[in-house]
Amino acid sequence: MNALRSEHISSRLWIAMLVIVLSVSLIGLPLIVSSYRSYQKSAEALQEIQSLKIVAELANKISKERAPANNVMSSPQTDAQQHYEALKKYRAEVDVQIQSTIQVLEKTGQHDIAQGLRQNFLPALRNGRKAVDGYIAVPYAQREMRRMDDAIVAMFHAWDPCYEALQDIVRNAKSKDDALSNYYILILLLADLRDQAGRSASNIMAAVTFNARISDENLARSMQTQRQTQYLWQLVGVIQPDSAKNDQFQKLYQQVKDQFLNQGLPIVSNLMDDSLKGQPFSKNGPELTRAMVGKFTTVVDLQNYILETSVSTAYAKQQNAQKEFIYAILMVLVSLLTVLLTMIYAKKWVFGPLILAREQLFNLAHAENKARASEKKAKADASIFDAISRLQARLQQREALEFQLKHIAHSDSLTGVANRFALDEYIKLLEKQPSQFKNTCLMLIDIDNFKHVNDSLGHIVGDLVIQSVAESLKSCMRASDLLVRYGGDEFLVLIDDISLDTALRVAEKIRRTVLASELFQSEEFAQVNVSISAGVAVGAASWMALLARADEALFRAKAKGKNTVSN
Repeated sequence: MNALRSEHISSRLWIAMLVIVLSVSLIGLPLIVSSYRSYQKSAEALQEIQSLKIVAELANKISKERAPANNVMSSPQTDAQQHYEALKKYRAEVDVQIQSTIQVLEKTGQHDIAQGLRQNFLPALRNGRKAVDGYIAVPYAQREMRRMDDAIVAMFHAWDPCYEALQDIVRNAKSKDDALSNYYILILLLADLRDQAGRSASNIMAAVTFNARISDENLARSMQTQRQTQYLWQLVGVIQPDSAKNDQFQKLYQQVKDQFLNQGLPIVSNLMDDSLKGQPFSKNGPELTRAMVGKFTTVVDLQNYILETSVSTAYAKQQNAQKEFIYAILMVLVSLLTVLLTMIYAKKWVFGPLILAREQLFNLAHAENKARASEKKAKADASIFDAISRLQARLQQREALEFQLKHIAHSDSLTGVANRFALDEYIKLLEKQPSQFKNTCLMLIDIDNFKHVNDSLGHIVGDLVIQSVAESLKSCMRASDLLVRYGGDEFLVLIDDISLDTALRVAEKIRRTVLASELFQSEEFAQVNVSISAGVAVGAASWMALLARADEALFRAKAKGKNTVSN
């Protein structure tokens, strides 16, 4: 009997050893798989960020080509040949960059992006260069300002498909939601910032070259690009995490602010003022190009730093993931070997000598262990139920707190309407279905002469004016519409599925409601008159395009004399 029981115990020991080995294997296998997936994902992220880097560098090259092209078109006849040779040399560098970029995209499997560059970008670039060369071929006596401006605009169109390729890379990226997501956004913003900055000067280049009045269209375009540049610059400062704002970033960031924003853009503004006042321009075309090119360098330096940092970060992450994958394999193998050796040792030197003694004490030990096991189980069950109850209470408290915090974070403290955080969440939802923008109305609403109210009556009255306008807006809107306090005295209204005519009627109703507000009819504030100007846009290919259209409409409304609505 004892011999049979000993054999049974020995068999159970071997089964236990097998179960432990299988358990370690089952625990280690998911760890290995997870580590491998992390490594694979990090390798994809590195490849994607490298592709984004090379296309961003190409976009900068295309944007920069406008400088030598403008030099040729705006230079006197004596310098034309020299500038044209410089343009041809730069174009050759760009062509090499294009071929290299397409080859890299093909090699990394991004065939659709490479094909898009061939089908959309290359024809647009050829058209832009053809327009520039066509203008250069015209004798100086027969040149016209309008044709020069058309050639400049054609080069704008050459850059647009390259930027679309950048957007496609980000849109198709599989790793854009991890720690590298900020770099994807920053690279897009800085590429757009660099081009918008260049356009602010290029939009007035033709008028400066011919020493003629800048047209209203070109004034509006230049003002729009300057405002877009300021907006993109603010986003760069917000999106870059505080942890990544090291000394090098702060230095480059400050250089852009000092040299480009504070020195470069005022050059363009001063030339625009010269035109509006009917005065001769303080600079000619080549002088304007030379003055602005040096300022653009700071923007490119910052973008290059972000590009290099993003690639370095992705590479470091890929290396860490590779090390973790190797470590996971080694750890599982060592664990299995340790378990096997331990079990063999225990069976031979520990359990073997105890088997006989265990048989003699089996009945007593069995009874005692059964009683202890029952007692432990009862205590364990009780402790588990108590822990579950406490956990449920904690979860309920956390959900209530999260709801309160989310409501506070998405509401403007002064007016109670939605804030920029809520707008960002709403835009993310729309961008999941880009076709939504085609039927979406965006109104940009600005309080007229608000600075005068603050300066003459104080900020307390200014806050009351903002609250009053917000209440008037809410009274004119449906529950499904989104009202956002976009800035200090700016509001934004988003309306789904509405025609332009209906949207203009809604905007006009808002304007009349604000103008008829009786909040400040008491004697103390009898002189306060509140009015608004509104820009209305319906439908666009993207959020940024819709915002740009509404912003242009608001500028036209302001230009009409304020207290008006425009589209």
